[in-house]
Amino acid sequence: MKIGKLVFGLVALGLICGTAFKAQAADSWTMKISHAGPTTDDSDDHFGSLKIKEYIDKNSGGRIKVEIYPANQLGNYKEVVEQVQMGSLEVAHTSVDGIASFIPELCLIDLQYSMPDDATGRKFMRGGFVGEINAALGKVLPNVQLASMCNGGNWRSFFTTKKEIKSAEDLKGLKIRTINSPLQQEFTRQLGANPSVVAWGECYTALSTGVVDGLKIAINDILSNKMDESIRFGFLDMHTYLYGFYWVNKQWLASMPEDLQKVVLDALVYGAEAQSDFNENIENSAREKFVKGGGKLTIPSPEQRKGLMGAKEGMEKWYLDKYGQAGADWLAQYKKAVE
Repeated sequence: MKIGKLVFGLVALGLICGTAFKAQAADSWTMKISHAGPTTDDSDDHFGSLKIKEYIDKNSGGRIKVEIYPANQLGNYKEVVEQVQMGSLEVAHTSVDGIASFIPELCLIDLQYSMPDDATGRKFMRGGFVGEINAALGKVLPNVQLASMCNGGNWRSFFTTKKEIKSAEDLKGLKIRTINSPLQQEFTRQLGANPSVVAWGECYTALSTGVVDGLKIAINDILSNKMDESIRFGFLDMHTYLYGFYWVNKQWLASMPEDLQKVVLDALVYGAEAQSDFNENIENSAREKFVKGGGKLTIPSPEQRKGLMGAKEGMEKWYLDKYGQAGADWLAQYKKAVE
């Protein structure tokens, strides 16, 4: 009889403990963040993710555990956005390449020479265009939300391994790495170069082995990924403002109480702002470091810049021809947002 009571008591205790464990488990969440950068001190992607973790650690009361997966460990930009949609990943940080595979017209955010300066870019990222993107997401990726945008690496310019670029003419015939974006590839063609799509994680090898002669990227990304071991010349035409996007899984977010939802969304804005600050502050020091390491930079003169403006007009026409009325609608919204 006593044994029976003991067994019953242990079972009851187990049920109580199990219920308590389930309640505790239901009150805790894990947030995985994927980004493409290394974990070095000069990696803006990693800096932004660390700031997000810092904010959540401070404000979630220990209820959210943040895990950071750098250097494309979980997949390329398209793949991690797909993972956010499926729910196997909570947050992904990508360039526009992460979303243009699903909404091709959004490549227009990379239209060359369309963003005048950093200050305009910062205001644009906090404006209504984010809402336009989220409205479009609901039709193709209903479980993905754009939580924030950031300066994802300053300005794209041309960098080459062997040939110094002093004008658009010097780009002719060179193999230039681009992201998997028709817009980026066409821009490269319009300047007479040959676009070559290479995954970000393969750029270092492609440059060092001569698969490509150069790439379009920001100078700090060259340094933080040690591409300056191959890259010797930079032509700072600053043709594209490099945006970063923080995508979050909506179902995972909705599984939390409202106070934690706010913590997560505030953290993603906080991290984006911190990443933008980081990139703006590091631009000049990155240029100095590149030159000190033996690199040579050319800043286009007003006359040289005029020679590039034909590509701006050509790209807008190409975009409208390719994407039709849908493209025209997006372009009108984009221009209004920039203005």
